[in-house]
Amino acid sequence: MRQVGDGDSPVELPEGIVERVRALCLALPEVTVRVDESLTSARSTAYSFDIRRRSFCLLVASAGSSGEPVPLLVLRADKDEREALLSIGHPFFASRAGRDRIVVLLTDKTDWEEISELVTESYRTLAPKKLTALLG
Repeated sequence: MRQVGDGDSPVELPEGIVERVRALCLALPEVTVRVDESLTSARSTAYSFDIRRRSFCLLVASAGSSGEPVPLLVLRADKDEREALLSIGHPFFASRAGRDRIVVLLTDKTDWEEISELVTESYRTLAPKKLTALLG
């Protein structure tokens, strides 16, 4: 997979994926979204979903071998969950962003119910107890 910014135009995230992730994240209490378009020559637009200014979910894209967008979701995960997901392999990968993060490759075969659970667990790692209590 080549990296975005190899001299080509920036990769665009598929709108359907953006809307699906946005809906999952914004359904959680007090979540805000930051959109970073400042480095689109180096990568895709980044959508950071935050709880109290701390990111629990980041949606970006890389370019596939034929230039198609490859959406990537970067989530927080506790050590045991991260190890379990990494042992599965594809579509789960280690993140260079930190040992408490996991990267999920989003495809047309993505299990969105599982993504919803992973997003919620990522949220729980940063959200105050009074907000996580609202999740039930």
